Order: sequence, then C-alpha cells, then structure tokens
Amino acid sequence: MKLMGIRATADGRADGVVVNVGTSVLAGLQAQIGCGVVDVVRLPNGIEAWVDDNGAYTAEVNPAATVAAVVLGRSRTADPLYGPVLFLSADRAGDVRSLSPDQYKAVTAAFEQAHAALERAEALSAALHQ
Repeated sequence: MKLMGIRATADGRADGVVVNVGTSVLAGLQAQIGCGVVDVVRLPNGIEAWVDDNGAYTAEVNPAATVAAVVLGRSRTADPLYGPVLFLSADRAGDVRSLSPDQYKAVTAAFEQAHAALERAEALSAALHQ
C-alpha cells in the first residue's frame, strides 16, 4: 500500500510524496522522516503531522511546517516542529491514510501562507537591524 502526503523539510521545502507502507506504516513513516521513533501532532479536519519524536534534540526547527500547522488550526502556543514533517491523514478508526484532495489543497495553501508570513517576518527583521 502507498500513501500520498506532503513532506516538509527544515529548509522550507514542502513537496508531495508517496509513502511506501508495504512492510508497515511505521517503517514507511520512519523512512520519510529519517528517524527511529515517530510522534504525531493531530490537527483539525483529520490532518496529522508526523515528526521525529527526538527532533527537538537532534534536528533544527522547521519554521514553515510550524507556521503551516498553526494555519491549519494548531495552537499558536504549541512547541515548534523540528526536522522533516510528514503531513498525512487519519480515518475515524485512527488509521493513517493519504491526504484527501481537499486536505492536500489545505496543506498546500497553509504552506503558501506560511512562506509569505516568514518572508514578511524576515524582511521586517532585516529592516529593524539596519
């Protein structure tokens, strides 16, 4: 089985990916994120952000994924997301699934908003430090 999602790297890239879960869902998640222990951040509308459970200690902050998660409904006061972040979905039973077309569009739009906000913040910071 294969799952369709969006993988966001700490350098700001967010690309569609195919997660191969032929062996197991866990192995597919680990391969995409590049870690041994995964954790999930549940967002509204059945969207999930999968992260390295040790990312806060081993990876850099992922600003675009953090802001995109807030755009999607995550609390603004929540901890940032670190390292690669894999956006997928879950069904009513809690099983990991592909993003639906509407969820895919929502995550893509959230990243567009996140990139715009981060560019504005960077420009403001540069202006303030001149």
